[in-house]
Amino acid sequence: MSNSRHFARCTLILAIFALVELCPTRLIAEFEGDNRSWQTLGVTFHDGDNWRVKAAAQTRLYDDSKFLGTWLVTPTVEYKLHPNLDIGASYLLEDVRGEAGDNYTRLHIFWLHASPHWQLNEKFSFSMRHLLGYRAIESRDNCWITRHRFSLSRKLDDCGPLIGVGMDTELIYNCETDRFYENRFKPLNLTFSLNERTKFQFYCMLQSKRLRGESDWETAYVFGQTMVYRF
Repeated sequence: MSNSRHFARCTLILAIFALVELCPTRLIAEFEGDNRSWQTLGVTFHDGDNWRVKAAAQTRLYDDSKFLGTWLVTPTVEYKLHPNLDIGASYLLEDVRGEAGDNYTRLHIFWLHASPHWQLNEKFSFSMRHLLGYRAIESRDNCWITRHRFSLSRKLDDCGPLIGVGMDTELIYNCETDRFYENRFKPLNLTFSLNERTKFQFYCMLQSKRLRGESDWETAYVFGQTMVYRF
């Protein structure tokens, strides 16, 4: 058995045991301990030497994945400023449903981002993404927020359609309240190649939040699927 295949199988086994221990034995409708599902479809329309144009749509299911809690769409333009640095801008349109309600609140977010990345060796790569966004919330006060993601990934060979495994964490900061209020930690992110133009990702995420101005963190468990198609 090759080292890459052995590494992938060990990673899967450890992740499954970890998730079994982390997941709650009882599902509740509130954020704390909720099991959720995120589905994302991404399309890259153009990926040239310098410019990249893409868009994504996402749905998020809440309350043990029983009802649609959030949907969003976001077009993005990126420029390859340096072999190790991409910069870009995005607009996000998002409708968010209350934890136990039927009404949606609309958000408009305008992002500027910088994404440094490095190839550490033949297998491992490390990347970051730093975003500055203006969050315009329907019928509420608007605010500036920042997001900071750190990712480590490993390329896999001789594992069939499984071509990569990784992990990342992302911190979200509210400039108005001067504090971090959300962390999205993915201990497992698997990437599969379906064909030359299509990739599929499956990830498990611990989404931690400080809700309603509280100091204590609450955590939900997210199982995500992402399909990316490149023209």
